[in-house]
Amino acid sequence: MSTFITKPRVVVVAGTTGVGKSELAVTLAEKFNGEIINGDALQLYNGLPTATNKLPVPEQRSIPHHLLGCIGLEEETWTVGKYVHSATLIIEDIIARGKLPILVGGTHYYTQSLLFDDSLVKAGPEGDLSAEAQEKKWPVLAASANEMLEELRLVDPEIAARWHPNDRRKIRHSLEVYLTTGRRPSDLYDEQQSARSRHTPARDTASELVSQEADVTTQSTSPPRYNPLILWIYADLDQLIPRLDRRVDQMVDTGLIEEARSLHAQMRALERSGTLVDQSKGIWTAIGYKELLPYLWACTGAGPTARMAEELKEQAIELTKIATRQYAKQQQRWIRGKLLRALEENAALDKLTVLDGTELSQWPQNVEATAVDAVDAFLKGNPLPNSTLPPTLSNVILAPKPKGEIKARSCQVCDIIMMTQQEWDAHPRSKKHRKATRTPIDWQALYPKARCQDNRPHHGDR
Repeated sequence: MSTFITKPRVVVVAGTTGVGKSELAVTLAEKFNGEIINGDALQLYNGLPTATNKLPVPEQRSIPHHLLGCIGLEEETWTVGKYVHSATLIIEDIIARGKLPILVGGTHYYTQSLLFDDSLVKAGPEGDLSAEAQEKKWPVLAASANEMLEELRLVDPEIAARWHPNDRRKIRHSLEVYLTTGRRPSDLYDEQQSARSRHTPARDTASELVSQEADVTTQSTSPPRYNPLILWIYADLDQLIPRLDRRVDQMVDTGLIEEARSLHAQMRALERSGTLVDQSKGIWTAIGYKELLPYLWACTGAGPTARMAEELKEQAIELTKIATRQYAKQQQRWIRGKLLRALEENAALDKLTVLDGTELSQWPQNVEATAVDAVDAFLKGNPLPNSTLPPTLSNVILAPKPKGEIKARSCQVCDIIMMTQQEWDAHPRSKKHRKATRTPIDWQALYPKARCQDNRPHHGDR
């Protein structure tokens, strides 16, 4: 615990989408003279306030919000390294002015990279190039995920097997490591792990480059930047999902489609002016925008029929709900499997308070009051209050997930890719796989026509 004593204090509000993180952060900032740093990758960009769930200005209640809507559409997409650099400077300034930094957002990859010092890339000279400059020097970095993965398999099949074929960010980064260092990322990772196991502080630049994409579940301890209090607003997914569905409906009612149409028009204007828009990055990947693209493109053509337009819109809304549910599940897996493990490895689970946000009617006591008590105790150096979850549930969600090998495995029958042994072992029992591999029934063999052509009476004949 001594590693935290001299570190600056930071409060972190974590949790899945739709649990009320931003609202709680504002309440805490008012109570404890704080300022808020956005930790949501898409809320960094200027645009889609409804789709990205930016807290409306009136609801910010005059609390300073940093890194919110600060990147223009025409600007280059930020990397996690740039985010961490900007956020650390802002936190230093907030602390220097005697205020409390409160980090809030759903991109827990950003949160973890900010909290722990070597969980991100410290790029060398070539790594400092912008993405555009890198892609000009190495055109393969601008290729599709499949093309880059094929290239990565040629130079480092071991690391290529770790990434899902659709995970363009990790695939691209591994190729970037190879191209900028001339060394295999898997070799660098092995060296880094070996150095950590010997408690050797010195690392060369090349070894630093690989750490961003190493699976956190297999990493050794990463030194903390801050003395954190982490408030995890937990909500049972079975009860959260209906709330998320209703929220998407509310977003549609409050202008989601109109703001997506406006952003789409800006994208087309940029491309007409000669500005190439990479829609695989940044704000263009926002849930609610990309699902509406078929509808938006249809509306910009000769014009779909009213019926076709309505069908496309309804499909987009349903896909937005599905994507939101999937995102919530991914966020919860990240917190349990990676953020909690990083705390555990730093002997810092006592820096965590879990708040039960499942029942909105219990929010004042289960979330708000307990969070206020936790921050007060944290600032005074006292033990934190207990989790507001039932003990049995708390034991389940805080139990460390077993470390498993990460390796892409493909079921050719179902056209699906699994990344863990647990998923692979469970897949044959899934409804999809059993249906795909079921032997078709030969109805003609069971009921030959001859039975219908003989002279025996049929059903109904008397």
